[in-house]
Amino acid sequence: MAIPEGVCWRGKAWVSAGLGIFLGHAGSHDRHSHMAHQVTIGLGGQVTVRGLSQALTASAICIKAGTLHQIEGTEVLSIYIDALSEEARGLSFISAAQLVSIPVGNTSAIEQLLETPEVSAHLVREEVRRLLGLKTPQAADPRMRAVLQALEEQHNDRARLAELVHLSPTRFSHWFVEQTGLPLRSYRKWNRLVVALRFVSIGHNLTAAAHAAGFADAAHFSRSFRTLFGLDPSSALGHVKLKS
Repeated sequence: MAIPEGVCWRGKAWVSAGLGIFLGHAGSHDRHSHMAHQVTIGLGGQVTVRGLSQALTASAICIKAGTLHQIEGTEVLSIYIDALSEEARGLSFISAAQLVSIPVGNTSAIEQLLETPEVSAHLVREEVRRLLGLKTPQAADPRMRAVLQALEEQHNDRARLAELVHLSPTRFSHWFVEQTGLPLRSYRKWNRLVVALRFVSIGHNLTAAAHAAGFADAAHFSRSFRTLFGLDPSSALGHVKLKS
């Protein structure tokens, strides 16, 4: 059964480049898709994820990047792994299936990290790797590393990105899909949203964070947030302590 309309998200969240975590009570939201692989773990039992043509119930579920989905659960730990991150290259359970049940380790250590006032990104990443049993990934294509670095520095212009790999803008868009399986336009929107959330985590209000991340205005940010997370940012963050 879907989460009733109006139920608030409550808990803690942590965000950095390439990785995000939510720990707490899942609230109401619409079906949505984003450019991160998502692992959702039911902390009080099983969790159900509904896609367009498939529903899966398990203790822990991996949702492939780009999959339209909706979560049904109460207390959850959700880990968002950017599809182009080093951690994503170590995910052995990513396959053609959009939803897959996976084994995970004990979550207590990562829950304790999220309770810590000051925690390093390195410690969080190491604990995520342990929890999910991530393999040591193959080295990324140097051209893709250059593109990702530019995106992290908020250089989102397609022509500029294309120059980095010596391709025309049109050919670059095709190359990006060939390399990642993701549309460049969608990935850039996701990347901007993550940047905005990182600004929110250090104290900026939503309007300031939206402008700092390259959104035209707060309304543009809110529309993108709803598309990518299934609810508006004020509903998502109103009762969630976000840090980075």
